[in-house]
Amino acid sequence: MEIFLNDEYETMWTAISSMMGVVATLLAIFALLYSMRTYRKTMQVMHYGELDKMYFEILKEALSKPHLVRKEFERNDEQKAEYRLYAFIVWNFLESIYDRCMLDHDLQKTWFPIIEAERSIHLVWIQEKENRTKFKAEFLSFIDKGKFEVA
Repeated sequence: MEIFLNDEYETMWTAISSMMGVVATLLAIFALLYSMRTYRKTMQVMHYGELDKMYFEILKEALSKPHLVRKEFERNDEQKAEYRLYAFIVWNFLESIYDRCMLDHDLQKTWFPIIEAERSIHLVWIQEKENRTKFKAEFLSFIDKGKFEVA
């Protein structure tokens, strides 16, 4: 009789041990998925903060030199040189924004209106042939279409 109880006892502990192994595996998978989700959200916040900071620096430059954002403004030679560099910085930044928005569609809600606003100011610059060679064809096509609808 003792042997019989030991076998039942052993079988029960084996079953419990197997179930605990399954539970532990499920908890590990859940922890991994939760960790990946948390990491993704953290990276989104960091990216947004980084982009926001970069854009703020660009706007500070325009604030100190308003001729950089005036469309119909007669610039002297020095101001023309400053504008060419500023416009390149803006478009380079916008291309980076575009790239990130294609990877993270949540960013489109915030940044597509910014792309549209900057496009309205600096469109003439990017339409010049020598400036277009500095950017990817996909980005130029996106800018040329002028449709900044959030996906």
